[in-house]
Amino acid sequence: MTDPPLRRLTLPASLESLQAFLDFAHAGAEAAGLTAEDRDRLDLVLEELLVNIARYAYHPGTGDVEMAYMVEPAGKLRLEISDKGSIFNPLEKEGPDLSSTLEDRAIGGLGIFLVRELVDSLTYRRENDRNLVSFRFPSTEPPPG
Repeated sequence: MTDPPLRRLTLPASLESLQAFLDFAHAGAEAAGLTAEDRDRLDLVLEELLVNIARYAYHPGTGDVEMAYMVEPAGKLRLEISDKGSIFNPLEKEGPDLSSTLEDRAIGGLGIFLVRELVDSLTYRRENDRNLVSFRFPSTEPPPG
């Protein structure tokens, strides 16, 4: 049995590329049979990851980002996002202190927390001078809230 085909898209790591990446992922979501609600949650995940790359990975320079996906059995989508920017492992980022009031919380960390809550099998590795974040979507756990 052969693996499902892997689709790839490489664009500049900029906010202007975000919609093209979302459209690309929507094609995968449709092929996997994801619901509109799942697609909206996928958009949240991708926006968090891609905006962080656009804003911080190459600062102050520029570079590219690649997104790849494959449709897996049982309506799952496997995604990988990679860049050659600064080393950043989102899994090392501590979650926010949700017991504190908004005024007392440190800025940042909610986005990565949200990503962790919405996906399965979130991994990070540095390979060939690239940051590679991969995950399976949707999560088998019910969404928070």
